[in-house]
Amino acid sequence: MYLSSLNARDFRNFEELSLEPNPRFNILYGDNGQGKTNLLEAIFWLGTLRPIRTSRLRELNRWKTKACKVSGSVNLEGLTHRLAVEFKDGVRQAYREDKKVRSSSFFGALSVVLFTPDDVGLIRGAPERRRRFLDRAIFTGRPSHLEDFVNYRRALDARNQLLRERGPTDLIEVYEQTLSVIAHKLICSRREFVEEIKVKFVENLATILGPEYECSVRYKPSIDIGETDGIQQLQSTWAIDRERDRERGFTQRGPHADDLNFHILGHSARTYASQGQQRSMVLAMKIAEIQLLKERNNQIPIVLLDDVSSELDATRNERLFEFLNGFEGQVFITTTDPHFLRIDGDQSSWQVHNGSVDSSKD
Repeated sequence: MYLSSLNARDFRNFEELSLEPNPRFNILYGDNGQGKTNLLEAIFWLGTLRPIRTSRLRELNRWKTKACKVSGSVNLEGLTHRLAVEFKDGVRQAYREDKKVRSSSFFGALSVVLFTPDDVGLIRGAPERRRRFLDRAIFTGRPSHLEDFVNYRRALDARNQLLRERGPTDLIEVYEQTLSVIAHKLICSRREFVEEIKVKFVENLATILGPEYECSVRYKPSIDIGETDGIQQLQSTWAIDRERDRERGFTQRGPHADDLNFHILGHSARTYASQGQQRSMVLAMKIAEIQLLKERNNQIPIVLLDDVSSELDATRNERLFEFLNGFEGQVFITTTDPHFLRIDGDQSSWQVHNGSVDSSKD
């Protein structure tokens, strides 16, 4: 899988963008604030239909414009797929093979894994960040997870509104029945993913830090359901919580309150691990995500790295590029100085300056 062309119009600070990326390494260099991250976000939006840094799609429009569009061609197993996503008149529209499609019919041709400087705060940050990381990783390998997540949020918002409005109990129970079915799917998907990725995570971290640093990762649901009757357990829990939830005006327990726990040497990594160790753990998780996607779906995703080498010390930077040089897929890397990158494979360099890209290749 690789992106053979990328085009954008009025996206972020790009008025027009046209790029023919290298199937292996693409180095995007330039000063800060010129649009390097915006270019990665264009690829990410094209692959996931979700932006990186905002939940408001209108913020993707170039200043004083009312619409934006990103399109590209993806080579997958010898076939070329044409993808596009547009935001216009307050509506996002996806296109595949030049035809309008729903989200469920859009995915499958382009998978991306993103690593940004913000990710290094994953371990110490708020639980919401870890849930977002977890759901994004699952979605990359199984796009239907996004629909489950969206449906859960809708049902959850409906229950919360009824709680605040002191709605009738029988109506709340109806929403709880719907909510429990979707919540059960989310919890099972998350638990299954963590079980699959944790072995690779431990192996990767042992390579980066050394085998003496015993570590683990565990999914921690706010409602701990068993192997059977999980849906009924969720309904029973919300029935017990109902009056307390009414008083507070929101649903306190459920997948929206779950967490991902990391431990190192038997202690919580959030409070015990050094900053360097935490960065290593995030790097180990990202590499494990790529490995798992290849193993499960027989797909090698496109990897997007946003200036992460500046966040890693020399040893961890060396480990990262050791992995990348052995990686078989397409990589996009942003940097202020390409000389910092230790890339051995075929590569093209692109200078990004004030919303324009120098298309000359090195």
